[in-house]
Amino acid sequence: MKNKRLRLDGITGILQLEEKTTLQALAARFDVSTATIRRDIKLLENSGQVYQGKGGEVLYHKDYPGPPREAMLSKFINEKIRISEYCSTLIKEQETIIIGPGVITTLAGRIFSGLDFQFRVITNSLTLSLELSELENISLFMLGGEIEKQYSTIKNFDRDPMDGIKYADKLFMTADGIDAEYGLTYFESSRIPVINGMMGIAKEIILLADSSKFGNVCFNYLCGFSKIDRIITDNGINKNIKKAFSHEGINLTMV
Repeated sequence: MKNKRLRLDGITGILQLEEKTTLQALAARFDVSTATIRRDIKLLENSGQVYQGKGGEVLYHKDYPGPPREAMLSKFINEKIRISEYCSTLIKEQETIIIGPGVITTLAGRIFSGLDFQFRVITNSLTLSLELSELENISLFMLGGEIEKQYSTIKNFDRDPMDGIKYADKLFMTADGIDAEYGLTYFESSRIPVINGMMGIAKEIILLADSSKFGNVCFNYLCGFSKIDRIITDNGINKNIKKAFSHEGINLTMV
């Protein structure tokens, strides 16, 4: 199978089902060289969910929850702040914005709280909701559901997560893995329906992420870049990655 995206999907499915396999078995199944499979596995290893053992064995961390929230916040913190501050300049008075789940989006929401005009925020972040609820200039709508304790967000909705909400001017979202060929991916499958619902009502979809997220692939696929209106990142992004996004006509801003 020559299509890299389809092959990675296939590898992901096999590992989720079988939990372990070998480079040789995967190479035979997809009719490619073991060197090609080894490169695929190295890409998936960036997510922390897959690792290559001895003798060509490939294993899957079934219960891997993703890196701790504190570690994600402290990593590239200056870049995250610059990106968030830039995003605050994109908000206009009386707009309705959605702040999606994620460390950088929560940080952005905190920075947005310093704006001195009226706007509305929709979020599934418990932490952010508690902070923004005290501000008179922000109208707040929190999505309901089960609390995901590790990230203090809401997941596993019993109904459409955006039920009753029909429109938002902007969605500020992020992803655990961002790859020009493979698209947007996540550690947690529970985030997919939530973010899909948010994307479905947003007029403009803005992806914000520091440069360390690019080139990573996680197990849970959300979408390609045709649904993303613009990407905001830092100037540490690899020039080859920048070229790939430019080639696809994606609006990429580096701050």
